[in-house]
Amino acid sequence: MMFFMIMEVMILSVVIMMLFFWMSKGEEDKEGVMSSYECGFDSGVMSRMSFSYRFFLISILFLIFDVEIVLMLPFPYQQFGLGGLIGVMIMMMILLGGLVYEYYWGTLVWVK
Repeated sequence: MMFFMIMEVMILSVVIMMLFFWMSKGEEDKEGVMSSYECGFDSGVMSRMSFSYRFFLISILFLIFDVEIVLMLPFPYQQFGLGGLIGVMIMMMILLGGLVYEYYWGTLVWVK
């Protein structure tokens, strides 16, 4: 049953790809269409927007704390005994210490 479902999905995706390929045949590949500036002059604004350093730091902190939480999720469902409980508590203290450190240095403040 699962084999047939996988085959149906693969056949459907190939049919959709062939349909899109067939429908796009009318487009001609022109050099001007493929370039970034079609009208013949450079734009007057910067094409790259500045990236917020604060957003980068907060996203990295989110990833760190999110991964640690995901690693701690299976602990209640497994029986590690007292050693496992102490390990989880140490991990929580390290995470809490890191959060306090980041708060102390103002990394978590979005606008100063």
